[in-house]
Amino acid sequence: MQALASLGSSRYIDERILSEYEEPTISNYYSGPFSILNGLNSLFWDKISNTRARFHRGELTHSPSIRPSIMRSWQRSRAACVPSVGVPMVLLNHVEFHTIIKKNEFFVTIAARIMDELLENILPSKSCIILTDADGVYLHTIGAGEGFGRGTTCPLRGLISRETVDGTTAMGLCLEEKAPVCVLGCEHYNSHFDGWSCAAAPIFDNKGNLVGSLSLTLERDKFHQHTFGLVIAAARAITEQMRLRRLLQEVQTLMELLGEAVVMVDANGAIRLINRYAKRLFHIREDVSGRDMSAIATVTGGDPMLVLGKSVKDGECSLRLADGTSQHCLFSTSPTPEGGLCVTLRESRRMHKLAGRITGGKAVYDFSDIKGDAPAMGQALRLARVASGNSMTTLILGESGVGKELFAQAIHNGGSRRDQPFVVVNCGAIPRDLVQSELFGYEAGAFTGANRQGAPGRFELADGGTLFLDEIGDMPLSAQVSLLRVLQEGEVTRVGGKRPTRVDVRVVAATHRDLTAAVHNGTFRQDLYYRLNILVITVPPLRRRQEDIAALARFFLQKTAKSLHRQVTEFAPEVMEWLLSYSWPGNVRELENLVERMTVVAEGARIELADLPPECVRGASCPPAGKVPESGLEGDTGMQGLVDALRAARGNVRAAAKELGVSRVTLYARIKRCGLDLEAIRGAL
Repeated sequence: MQALASLGSSRYIDERILSEYEEPTISNYYSGPFSILNGLNSLFWDKISNTRARFHRGELTHSPSIRPSIMRSWQRSRAACVPSVGVPMVLLNHVEFHTIIKKNEFFVTIAARIMDELLENILPSKSCIILTDADGVYLHTIGAGEGFGRGTTCPLRGLISRETVDGTTAMGLCLEEKAPVCVLGCEHYNSHFDGWSCAAAPIFDNKGNLVGSLSLTLERDKFHQHTFGLVIAAARAITEQMRLRRLLQEVQTLMELLGEAVVMVDANGAIRLINRYAKRLFHIREDVSGRDMSAIATVTGGDPMLVLGKSVKDGECSLRLADGTSQHCLFSTSPTPEGGLCVTLRESRRMHKLAGRITGGKAVYDFSDIKGDAPAMGQALRLARVASGNSMTTLILGESGVGKELFAQAIHNGGSRRDQPFVVVNCGAIPRDLVQSELFGYEAGAFTGANRQGAPGRFELADGGTLFLDEIGDMPLSAQVSLLRVLQEGEVTRVGGKRPTRVDVRVVAATHRDLTAAVHNGTFRQDLYYRLNILVITVPPLRRRQEDIAALARFFLQKTAKSLHRQVTEFAPEVMEWLLSYSWPGNVRELENLVERMTVVAEGARIELADLPPECVRGASCPPAGKVPESGLEGDTGMQGLVDALRAARGNVRAAAKELGVSRVTLYARIKRCGLDLEAIRGAL
């Protein structure tokens, strides 16, 4: 309370009060404790009391014996018809008071502590300290005298003190004039309060709006000039504390909006502020303000984090938390003016998840997107669902275009890691000398052209989620050694680095190569093959899924027509026959691409033979299964041979196609291209 006393000096109090009086004898009264035994003071009180009585009788409206502020209050009280005797009382009911208390909870919480300190500084004495809102409602009271009570048990809570209710009192006058005041003995408008002297000071919010008052009531004899100063100082302290607390709340709100862990420590390393993200990162729930940072986390590796006076940008460190768990973080620090440090931390896994999203590492397909009823496909789907129920390493085998990544995404989205990163690495598309840095990351200066701060690898980016290693059969032997270590130890070491980092990654690998043959010829490590060959899923080629081709073709047609806003709805029977007879070396990918191409060029609502690419009709690059190219059908000679074959077969297209050694679909396409009228040929027979 030393700070409170310093705000209300005796000189300020003397000048403020004495300036309202003309009689110098009053200075004796205000410069020391009151005493009704002092003859002069007794005469003074009698004079004030007599003047008040004459005022109530209407005999005067002004008097040099009464301070101007008191006289103004008396006049307002009389105008409001306030009684001059008796016990005026207006008390709110429970519901009304509860509503007001909830509204002022922040105000009361801050003021209560300062009120306790004020009471300690004026003991021992019979006194009461009262906090009101701007309407004069008693919000919180504490007292040292019998009957005053304390806190929520005080019967005074819910009373209203305003000039319009109980006349001139310190509280009512303070709220009316929004200034510090004291009302002493018979200066009160109502004689019921003559045995008391009161001091009150206004309390404002951070915008300068009046929010309430703080008052102190003492026996009239015990009032001292320093009492007034303490009340003013306490009110100002409440105002300042509210401003600071609001500012702190705004800072806390901003800290929460940052979306990352924020901790502020003082020059001794003690925690001053910590947001909820930081509590979550450090696995704590309780308030740790004031505790040393080392009590919740210690740095066990990487860059030093708490270096006072030093700024760090994007440092990395490993932490040992108070609960015994470990955490790997990215952090930045900035010194504060008073010698402390502001630290922002991002969990490496969270940042890597975000990086994975930015780089397109996201699984969008699930098992409902995999179409097919063929038995071989059913077996692959059954094993894939088994794989989604655990985190074991999975190997997907199949020709190019069968949908291996589709299976990998479905496995990821079907399991417990669905909300974590899904990172894709095409091992065959990365230059051989960059595979290790791409997979495992690298430290600063690890090689020429390396990022000055280093970079995490795909394993770190996939931490907590799934890493899909496509075309793993093309991975260099040097990278296979490091991959095997990660699968066995669950740790990665960056290129150029020495300390390993633990990662929790589910690996799904895929290849179109025969890994058994690769092991035999020495291009794939046998130990890695055994480590991958735990749960193997073989996705069948499309030629082994004849019963799925029609359904897949219709699905791709519907999908493409919708995305391209094309009114194409079906295949001509001849086109569907061609699709069913084709061998599909490019598998499902080739089917989807072909359907998309035909949907674009189709002129009507149905895809016709003429919409097939010319190379497919000629059989140049996609000959139907079991058939030969129709090189004999080109030019005029070819067309004459076509007509002869149709005539010989009496217009039967199937028989003519068999004679020519081509499919019926190909023959129909050739008839259309040559402009032949099949019905006319039949009619001429």
